Amino acid sequence: MLRSSTRRAQTEPLAALVAVAVIGIALGLYSGYLTGVLSETTDRSPEDVTLERVWQDVSETGVFVGGEGEPIADRVRLASLPEGENVRIAVTTVQNGENRLVTEARFDAAGDALDPDALEDPPENAGVAERPVPVELEPGDVRGGTLRVEVWSP
Repeated sequence: MLRSSTRRAQTEPLAALVAVAVIGIALGLYSGYLTGVLSETTDRSPEDVTLERVWQDVSETGVFVGGEGEPIADRVRLASLPEGENVRIAVTTVQNGENRLVTEARFDAAGDALDPDALEDPPENAGVAERPVPVELEPGDVRGGTLRVEVWSP
């Protein structure tokens, strides 16, 4: 019968610490690499990105100010629009139980603002993104509304 040894299945403490440190460093480098690679890819659609960018352009402290203010087409920056795509932006609210168009803007594929009637209606397969937004129709009169962005190829 073999006698049990106090050194059996043991390793040097320094070797164990080095092994743990190497594994920790390797995991840190790998996760850092993956973070860099994965952050550059996205599954977001052009209309979702456009919706977020347009909201940043047209909102004032988190509220869309309608009424007699600056037209929405003048508030939207060219960089917020997708390149080579037609875009329709509309802000609606509910009044007396019915949807009411507060304002709208249309942009051609070059990013030029057009008269809302100058561009054809979006096709049925146009990409659509919506989000609820607070809309101030008059000073102090804030209502729930919807910001809608439609994006389509010319």
